Amino acid sequence: MTDAITETERLLIQAQDIATRRLENASERAVLEIFDELRAERDRMAWATDGRESATVH
Repeated sequence: MTDAITETERLLIQAQDIATRRLENASERAVLEIFDELRAERDRMAWATDGRESATVH
């Protein structure tokens, strides 16, 4: 078994860190909402770095 952390785990840890820094009593829901935003941001960045910033999505 590998101890390598996956991208998803890294994003979840980052979401939890952000939530606990910014919210006094961070709920699981708050962490998951931040996690969703981090995933969306990652996807937008991947899209832009692929040279698709002006492409149309259907």
